[in-house]
Amino acid sequence: MTAAFLIAATVMLAALVPAGIVIARGEPADALVAYQFATAVVVLVFMLLPQAFGRAALFELPVLLALLAYGGGLVFVRALERWI
Repeated sequence: MTAAFLIAATVMLAALVPAGIVIARGEPADALVAYQFATAVVVLVFMLLPQAFGRAALFELPVLLALLAYGGGLVFVRALERWI
């Protein structure tokens, strides 16, 4: 059962490669969408890892990251405001 969670986390990490390329080379609006996608994937990976290792106390990090990602997205939009 734990192997399934680790495999799922690894596969989801592979999804960050195209998002990183779009963030680095895409238009500002596309980069914003890729940033939001990447933060959602990272939150899900950080939720899969404690489940795989049986460490319930580590679920606080993805919850906090999900809350902070919203504010980070707003800061990103504010910084790119004149180009979007």
